[in-house]
Amino acid sequence: MSEIYSILSHGDNLLDLSANGKKQRQLSNQIKSWFIDKGWKEEQPAYSVPGMKYDLLKDNLPIEIEIGHERLVFPDFFEFLADYSNGHIPAAIIIATGTPKSFGHSWHCSLKSTKRKIESVTSAYLVPTLVIAIDP
Repeated sequence: MSEIYSILSHGDNLLDLSANGKKQRQLSNQIKSWFIDKGWKEEQPAYSVPGMKYDLLKDNLPIEIEIGHERLVFPDFFEFLADYSNGHIPAAIIIATGTPKSFGHSWHCSLKSTKRKIESVTSAYLVPTLVIAIDP
């Protein structure tokens, strides 16, 4: 956990909100690069769900970066649940926004919206999941 927090809070790791092109993807790629520099592997296949990939993976701990639309966390839940249930991962991490408007929209995936979604499926979703909020 200390490595993850260290990467996210490092003074050199600042998001460039002026990224051109597909903005959310560009922002996600910036965050991915911080982790790749520390030995995390990007776009690794999920163990149990063909065709699905984790944004980042290290020591069987997956990270999904969800700073786009808030509905995008639902596939992550499925992916995490399948791999957790089959004993492939010990837990999961989602990186979301703290304040969606700081990314330019009110509909971005946030700590609050992700918590609400996890609570709505809590009887079926038993994966220990850490949701980390970031802001630029």
